[in-house]
Amino acid sequence: MKTVYFDNAATTKLRDEVVTSMTAVMQNNYGNPSSSHSLGRASKVLIEKARKTIATTFNVS
Repeated sequence: MKTVYFDNAATTKLRDEVVTSMTAVMQNNYGNPSSSHSLGRASKVLIEKARKTIATTFNVS
């Protein structure tokens, strides 16, 4: 039987590729994006890239 989940206001099942991507980021890019060290700078780059992707997807600036 297929499960149908209607409580998406609280939580939503993530797609497998999202879990894979998030896991890789959490394991490798844990630096504070406000810090000036290399791990922080790398995290900041990922955040800015994600912001640009989201803005482009929703056609906002």
